[in-house]
Amino acid sequence: MKKILSLLLLIILAACSDQGAVDKLNENYPNVKKEMERLPKEVQQKMAAPEKLPFQSKDVQLTYAVDPAGDPKGDILHTEFTYGNEKGSVLRVTTFQNKNANFNDEGEKKTTKLKDGTEVIIERESSDVKSIRWSKDDIYYGMMLMGSEFKMDDLLKSANSMDY
Repeated sequence: MKKILSLLLLIILAACSDQGAVDKLNENYPNVKKEMERLPKEVQQKMAAPEKLPFQSKDVQLTYAVDPAGDPKGDILHTEFTYGNEKGSVLRVTTFQNKNANFNDEGEKKTTKLKDGTEVIIERESSDVKSIRWSKDDIYYGMMLMGSEFKMDDLLKSANSMDY
């Protein structure tokens, strides 16, 4: 019985110590932590980031747009993690915080689905830029991958690994 309880306790402790992708960014990048601390808790709770990247990131930046501009206590419109490497590859992950985010869906749009069935709109698929957006639990997300060596599948793998 003691062995079973010990094993159960170990599993619970391991589960509690598992950090999400946003928490890892906050811990590993002081500049991200500094910007994150400026944001309201309800904004921080909506932020999402991928567990898997299409390249080895050397730097991550957190930026946000706010109304009025420059006031982190104002209405946060969106937050964005920007991952970069030394070779010019960039991945931008945007969480649209504003409930009134409006996207122009006029005309035919190419779509695909994430593993969980979420419909993804492919906004751009060129040789240098791949861009998608989707909605999950009434929050809009966007992801853009820049670099000629990548394919749409690389971007979708990152989107599928999002930690919401």
